[in-house]
Amino acid sequence: MSPEPSTASPAFFAADTSLPITEATVGDLLDRAVAAAPARTALIAVDPTSERSWTYAELRDAAAQVADALLAVFTPGDRVATFAASSAEIVHLHLGAALAGITLVTLNPASKAAEVEYLLRQGDARGLFLDDGFRGADNRALLVEVQPTLDHLETVVWMREWGGFLAGGAAGTPRPTVRPDEPALILFTSGTTGKPKGAVLTHESIVNNAVLGSARYELPDGTVWLNPLPMFHVGGSVTCTLACISRTGTQVLIPSFDPDRALDAIAAHRVQIMLAVPTMLVAMLQSPRLGEVDLSALEVVVTGATVVVPELVRQVAARMGVEMMVMFGQTETSGAVTLTRRGDPIERVTETIGPPIAQTECKIIDTVTGATVTRGERGEICVRSVCLMREYFAMPEKTAETVDGDGWVHTGDLGVMRDDGYLQITGRLKDMIIRGGENIYPREIEDVLAEHPAVAQAAVYGVPDERFGEQVAAAVMARPGAALDVAELAEYVSSRLARHKVPRYWRIVDELPMNASGKVQKFVLRDQFHPSP
Repeated sequence: MSPEPSTASPAFFAADTSLPITEATVGDLLDRAVAAAPARTALIAVDPTSERSWTYAELRDAAAQVADALLAVFTPGDRVATFAASSAEIVHLHLGAALAGITLVTLNPASKAAEVEYLLRQGDARGLFLDDGFRGADNRALLVEVQPTLDHLETVVWMREWGGFLAGGAAGTPRPTVRPDEPALILFTSGTTGKPKGAVLTHESIVNNAVLGSARYELPDGTVWLNPLPMFHVGGSVTCTLACISRTGTQVLIPSFDPDRALDAIAAHRVQIMLAVPTMLVAMLQSPRLGEVDLSALEVVVTGATVVVPELVRQVAARMGVEMMVMFGQTETSGAVTLTRRGDPIERVTETIGPPIAQTECKIIDTVTGATVTRGERGEICVRSVCLMREYFAMPEKTAETVDGDGWVHTGDLGVMRDDGYLQITGRLKDMIIRGGENIYPREIEDVLAEHPAVAQAAVYGVPDERFGEQVAAAVMARPGAALDVAELAEYVSSRLARHKVPRYWRIVDELPMNASGKVQKFVLRDQFHPSP
């Protein structure tokens, strides 16, 4: 284990090497689960009108059948895209592609035509698996629009024709020898600033994040997991699916998040652990079903991916009767970087994101000089581990901006390392507001607003100002049934923070623009900003 830190020591956390690095591919991980528990239920797909399930032996057979079908059309090393909602077939495709040595390029099924064209071009995908539509969109019309511009896109498979696709494979097709250092996934970053970048994640990086991250949960093999997160995202594909397999658990998969469906699935399948972003938890707390269903089996709820306000942690713990854990991670790190521990006092869970997971180094650096600061000082969080991405696909300049010559990923997140080694997030480097030479961190103001009894959620961001360079603006959502008064909100913030941190501009909104990770897209709020005369 890493040594006990001392006051005023450098903000550096040496890797905990008590758990070994796993030299394995996704296929190896699945084989190990089959060897350990072939008859255990591996996957339960909760569809709107039915449920289907697979044991570990059956899941391995399904993945092998997909691999045979892929190799009838594609060559190992090819990139094949998905543009579909979560389903059992998508899970099978993830595992089958891994067996076939094919890299999956995952697209958000809510993307529009211009976004899809960009992502398919940037990912250089030879094939595409897609649904007919998503939330009312017509993907047939979308494909007619974008396909003529994509010379490299040779094969299109509609998910409703899945059976025909599988029938094209020949059982026993020779498979390549896949190495742990080969690409498994290209997952696009959230795109909260600039164009999305495709993070190339290797088998080794995602397997180790699954194994090392899930070790922190301290749950026995065979635990039942609920996965409400999308499979195109690192949370659904790695932090849930592969982590569950690494623990020979049972994954309960819901195709798209609905709070009532999630609560019913927890009760029906005696779910013991759930991973969910804060917006999902807020919706579950507001659901009338919360007080009607049996959640007694649920032990742990893990949240993260965006700002987690302390009050939400307290409410979920109290109203759902669970232990809360808070995670920090990124696509570029294959998922989890830090995670609070079981049994942590509530102060640690509400105020920190925990210490790094095993085999992970963290440091906090000065944003100007790059030097490591001391514990308690704010700076940029940097990470180095076996779980890091190989690169941004076909973007060497962007890769060099994020991964330095010593192998550290610069996360763009601002934070503090405490004396106990736990980290705190204080904001995003690109979100920092500079008003009249004063650095203002939106997270600090957002945390204050989240404590207001009428506020459901708030986003604070900077807007141009001729006199001060930037001014502080806030978009605020009310709790159901509550009313918000701007003057009262300003007074509330003023009573807790310095005057220059009180937002100059306020918007009361029904919802905040979110990306698929549950992160607020502040650039959208800035684009919508029109100050009153």
